[in-house]
Amino acid sequence: MDPSHAKRYEKSEIEAKAAQVLKDAYPSGVTIPVDIDLLVERSARVDQIVAIPSLESKFGVAGILTVKPSGQFDILVDEDTLDYQKGRASFSIAHELGHIILHAEVFLNCVTVDDSLALRSRLRRAYRFIEEDANSFAGAILIPHRQIMDDTATLYQYLVKNGNYETRLDRNQVSATLAKRYAVNVTPMKIRLERLKVFEKIQQSLLYKSPYLDL
Repeated sequence: MDPSHAKRYEKSEIEAKAAQVLKDAYPSGVTIPVDIDLLVERSARVDQIVAIPSLESKFGVAGILTVKPSGQFDILVDEDTLDYQKGRASFSIAHELGHIILHAEVFLNCVTVDDSLALRSRLRRAYRFIEEDANSFAGAILIPHRQIMDDTATLYQYLVKNGNYETRLDRNQVSATLAKRYAVNVTPMKIRLERLKVFEKIQQSLLYKSPYLDL
């Protein structure tokens, strides 16, 4: 399929698809941090995750997809990223899984690494919405909605337990604290909290000196 024909998803649709993947993988309740390898292992559309030496240094990408004759995909990830940047590797894998779930038809001609690199370049130039949707999916998978709301509420109570309400919220500090729990980098955590309007709700609760965060 040409990328121009790819479905454009509402954010609510992406959230619902991510939630279903998590429910299928964690029928008894999601465990944090999310095990992205487990999600990939349980996906019928994925064959394996493959470590590729120098993928990023040579081609400027941390992860890409290739498809097999069976129709299953391999997720190729830069070897050094897998070995030394766990948070970034997890996001790259989740991003590629997002492409498989949201846009599989777009990637069906990616038989070789060169095929995938050429498509990725085209997406970045003209079809940013496909990349943005995969990023949104990765955030929703690694930082599930209900769990991050619960953990943010707990963090808020810790911040104000002594009645010391700061009127200026340090978004980087909040993001860094939660990023550790979710085993992700600070930037994707901050983006996720911004999209869920969590910072705005924290700031409002601080302003009114509420002991609880209503999310």
